[in-house]
Amino acid sequence: MSVNPGTDRSPIHIIESRLTQLLTLNVREYLRKWLPLSIFIGIVGGIGAIIFQILLDIVWTLCYGQGTVPWYLILLFPAAGGLIVGLIVHRFAPEAAGHGTDSVIDALHQKGGKIRIRVVPVKIIASAITIGTGGSAGREGPIAQIGAGLASWLGTKLKLSRSDLRIFVVSGMAAGFSAIFKAPLGSAIFAMEVPYKNDLETNAVIPAMISSVVAYLTFIPFYGTKPIFNVPVSELAISSSNIFLVFLVGILVGVLGIVFVKVFYGARNFFRSLNMPFFLKTGFGGLMVGVLGLALPEVLGLGSSTIQGILSGSYTSITFLLAIVVGKMVATSFSIGSGGSGGVFFPSLLIGGALGGAVASLFGMEYLPLCVLVGMGAMMAGVTKTPVSTSIMITEMVGGYMALIPIMIGSVISYIITGRCTIYEKQIAQKSFSMDVSCLSMVKVSEAMNDRIITIPYNVSIDEAYRIARDNPHYLYPVVDDNGRILGVAPRERIDEVHQRLPDSSVMQVLQTHFEPVDSDKEVLTAFEIMNNKQISRMIVVDPEDRRRVVGTITRYDILNIMEHLDERHHEY
Repeated sequence: MSVNPGTDRSPIHIIESRLTQLLTLNVREYLRKWLPLSIFIGIVGGIGAIIFQILLDIVWTLCYGQGTVPWYLILLFPAAGGLIVGLIVHRFAPEAAGHGTDSVIDALHQKGGKIRIRVVPVKIIASAITIGTGGSAGREGPIAQIGAGLASWLGTKLKLSRSDLRIFVVSGMAAGFSAIFKAPLGSAIFAMEVPYKNDLETNAVIPAMISSVVAYLTFIPFYGTKPIFNVPVSELAISSSNIFLVFLVGILVGVLGIVFVKVFYGARNFFRSLNMPFFLKTGFGGLMVGVLGLALPEVLGLGSSTIQGILSGSYTSITFLLAIVVGKMVATSFSIGSGGSGGVFFPSLLIGGALGGAVASLFGMEYLPLCVLVGMGAMMAGVTKTPVSTSIMITEMVGGYMALIPIMIGSVISYIITGRCTIYEKQIAQKSFSMDVSCLSMVKVSEAMNDRIITIPYNVSIDEAYRIARDNPHYLYPVVDDNGRILGVAPRERIDEVHQRLPDSSVMQVLQTHFEPVDSDKEVLTAFEIMNNKQISRMIVVDPEDRRRVVGTITRYDILNIMEHLDERHHEY
């Protein structure tokens, strides 16, 4: 009997057909969900970037755009800006202090992507004032928190799952970066790369790319398509005559990156140790920036015009360029370390670019633009652990892909030299580990926990609890009796919610008596398994001999850090 090959359906053909149908269905469902969401957050992120840029331009023009500025105003503008920002941030959204990208990274790893919506307007205003009055900070931190905050709020309203909310927040970050830096491809990759030291949030590739392009298209009708920096493309090619300088700049900037991170967090810890109100700390930090600005005005604000000046050859003195390196590093540490609101992207570009310019001045001015760009990319890649996206972003910001190869070389060298040192302390090495988690049995909870405990007395009002939470932002707080023994926990969200309606009510109104404790002498593996089974991210650590006495807290972030230290593979960069 003959068989008609046209109607023959072998098992292999049937499986292939079913897989094709399934793949097509999944793609359709994926696009049906993420295409409108990505387009919408791209538009919203682009509008947020426009509002932020307009407000920043207004503040800067009012302070420095009216002709020659008297010396006493150069001194006072940053200080006044610091005082105002300190009052606003402390009162309305403490998490808006500092460089916002780290807060977004923390939200992704610790809070499932949840960011309070009030952070968005506070960050816009506080960052515009910080930078506009002369504070040494960049725009990437504010725009990261603005885009991610809008995405988090919208995603929460749409009841997105925890994993989808993370993707949406990354897309919001990408949208903000793309608009403000006019770099859609690099920004999409940066948003996926920056949460990790050597990994990518690959689940967000398509949504981040779409939102990035849409935000860029939303932004350019107002600010044009012209690249941020103007560089002669013909002077950017790598050759045998300048390859040595590319390697040298990468090495020097890598070492400088380690110094920058140490200085930055040294300043942050210094300001935290000061026993004074928050707004006085930010005001004091601003005053120190003003003092530096009197001697070296180039350290004030974003520094974009100074970067352009270095690229154009307006600044060629090695001594002056090195002064910019040191001055910008210290000024940025004062501005952001004191609690001012801003990012580290543009300060990093100026610090690295000035060092690259100094190298070019030493070896030959014909290599100036190349060395400056390599220094910019190397610094940014080294301190933020983003070698891939930084290389692409810098080339987009100058409109010349001829610079891509030398910037990549410098970025990789700096990334390797800086190692585990990062300006974003909430970054983790990778999103997943192939190691055997049983290694966590070698560590006790007491070794991994955070023993700095913020507790709330049971007899205080919601208003007092709100003040404690505002000054010490956490996810939840142990509520203790007169003897310091735990009665339950008060979640931050419930404190904020009840405070809006009943500020004078008792904190016991928000008390949750059910919580997950873990004994301090247990293995970290035990805490890890409980967190996975209960789908929680934080546990209260108690004394095994008195389980109502709190001795610390342990989070997924703490456990990931332990895993990173235990697995030597993750020390390789």
